[in-house]
Amino acid sequence: MSVRYEAASRHARLSCHSATVRIDMAKVLSLSNGKKIPQIGLGTSRIPKDILEDTVCLAIEKGYRHFDTAFAYYNEVEIGNALKRKFEDGTVKRDELFVTSKLSSQYQAEEDVCPACTESLRRLQLDYVDLFLIHSPLSLKNPGYFATKPVDTAYLERDLKLTWRAMEELVFSGKAKSIGLSNFNSQQIDYISQGARIKPVMNQVELNIRFPQYQLERFCAERGILLTAYAPMGAPGHPKLLNTKDKVPLLMDPNIIKLAEKYGKNQGQILLKSLVERNVVLIPMSTNPDRLTSNLQLYDFELSKEDSKLIAGLEDGIRHFRRPTREDHPDYPFLISF
Repeated sequence: MSVRYEAASRHARLSCHSATVRIDMAKVLSLSNGKKIPQIGLGTSRIPKDILEDTVCLAIEKGYRHFDTAFAYYNEVEIGNALKRKFEDGTVKRDELFVTSKLSSQYQAEEDVCPACTESLRRLQLDYVDLFLIHSPLSLKNPGYFATKPVDTAYLERDLKLTWRAMEELVFSGKAKSIGLSNFNSQQIDYISQGARIKPVMNQVELNIRFPQYQLERFCAERGILLTAYAPMGAPGHPKLLNTKDKVPLLMDPNIIKLAEKYGKNQGQILLKSLVERNVVLIPMSTNPDRLTSNLQLYDFELSKEDSKLIAGLEDGIRHFRRPTREDHPDYPFLISF
């Protein structure tokens, strides 16, 4: 299935540091249900809470219209406060934003799905989310309350079809405009989809030029499912993930440095551009004002075929976010190749 690009409003007049500025916006992609998603969003999983609210406000001022969070990040309150500020000061309206959150593993029982989404909405101070994902196929026991910090509970084997049926009810009730998956493999996607009243529109997965997920991309495209890439720059904030001594962080790869010099861009823009050209949705994380700006500026240059081929040659097939402590879970997704 081909993905149809549509240009978002290319510029917005926003108040930033008391000056009116013109800002490039991310393009939007069409989901299989006709909804639109800005191709570039702000990932928030590792932004410190004490600066998160101000970072989200700044991102909105810089033109971001897509924000990715999850119950398990325990930061929905801070994001909700930021969104409220920017709604109230007139910078942006609710229908101009795309907000993604996720169902935590502890609340995947069919009867827990709606209350968990309702709690996320309460924390975000929103009436609906644009996209709600099952964060992981790994179900855990409900601790009996809505956690405000990480809590580890026992494994549970659930029928993911029942979880998905409850996810569908969120669309019917208006709590979520679209629903999808995260960290699901191809077999689990097919199982969920069989007999589904509403098909998944998204699968959010680890994806970057070293771990490009081509097979999963083709599989999902055939089913009308887009991919969102987390760690699209190789998670530079997690250098310990480099589990081979001969590897350097992607931002420091000599090939990427040379390409950045060639195109007059920074290394992050080269890494992100290679995914933009594949119609992947990206959620890079940054708190640096200049990086927040440059991560949106990906539509004014094109990589040559030769350079795209060079980038493709950097694939090493190593998944870093493996969650090895969960390998004995009956629904562990990473024991097959895609």
